[in-house]
Amino acid sequence: AEAYDVLSDPMKKGIYDKFGEEGLKGGIPLEFGGENPWSSGYVFHNDPDKVFRDFFGGDNPFAEFFAEDGTELVMPFGGLRGRGALKQDPPILRDLHLSLEDLFYGCTKKMKISRRVMNEDGLTSTIRDKILTIDVRPGWKQGTRITFEKEGDQGPNIIPADITFVVQEKPHPRFRRLNDDLIYVASIPLGKALTGCTVDVRTLDGRLLNIPINDIVDPKYCKVVPGEGMPLLQDSRSKGNLLIHFNICFPKKLTPEKKMLLRSALLS
Repeated sequence: AEAYDVLSDPMKKGIYDKFGEEGLKGGIPLEFGGENPWSSGYVFHNDPDKVFRDFFGGDNPFAEFFAEDGTELVMPFGGLRGRGALKQDPPILRDLHLSLEDLFYGCTKKMKISRRVMNEDGLTSTIRDKILTIDVRPGWKQGTRITFEKEGDQGPNIIPADITFVVQEKPHPRFRRLNDDLIYVASIPLGKALTGCTVDVRTLDGRLLNIPINDIVDPKYCKVVPGEGMPLLQDSRSKGNLLIHFNICFPKKLTPEKKMLLRSALLS
């Protein structure tokens, strides 16, 4: 530390080179003598931390080995923090396609992955298959993520990436999902829209619902059937609603007699 303090200062180094340690510490004659024609001798400040700060630009290079209380830190394989530390790649995303029935009842899905696994020698690797098991809970939604930590490719100097499966809902022939509700579109003729009817709906669990429609059905009308939607994730015994929308089928043509009857019934 003392040597660095001297050699890093051009003036001190020049005195040492010309007059040696005795001249450096004892003082040398000044070119123009005043009241005190001798220079003051060099005295080492005896502060190694100051030398480290000067040399390393303000940071003690050994500080990162210790916590604030002075206890030694256990460093990860690869060296100092920020210098060769192991890094992990971003998660690997894969789609998990599920039907509404899968999400209604819950199910178990087994997903086969192929990944690179390190051999016992720690230098070579092999591609191997692995089965990951996913327990689907009733009420999961589109976009639900299931993560398997460090199941990606292994390597000698990397942390294996996580593998994340993202739920994608398959299209359904009868229903469209809206959060915890199910939407069903019933096609009825104009006459039934005006006079009332019964709509039959086959549920996801196979029951046949007979829903009476006693209101006048306009294009914006929606019949709400409570408790016949998707299971709630927080309580699968409770369910959302069934929302019945209507496609009103108008007649393509009317005979003069039917037009007269309609005018009499609707415009009188």
